[in-house]
Amino acid sequence: MKNYKKYTFLFAFILIGMGTTMTSCKTGEGCANTNNYEAVDISDRKSAKRGKSNLLSKKQRKRVAKRKEAKKSS
Repeated sequence: MKNYKKYTFLFAFILIGMGTTMTSCKTGEGCANTNNYEAVDISDRKSAKRGKSNLLSKKQRKRVAKRKEAKKSS
């Protein structure tokens, strides 16, 4: 039983060691995948501005505003 645990640990250690040392890119040349992507033109991006999102409808907002004013005045 001790040998089984020993060999399992050794095998896992070797797999982890091999996985961390292997790279998919060549040093100094970069990855082949990066050539497939083109740079995005900044002028093509959509505007970051968005319309104001309201939780309540206009009618409900007016009602809440009236209640706040009534509380302040009393």
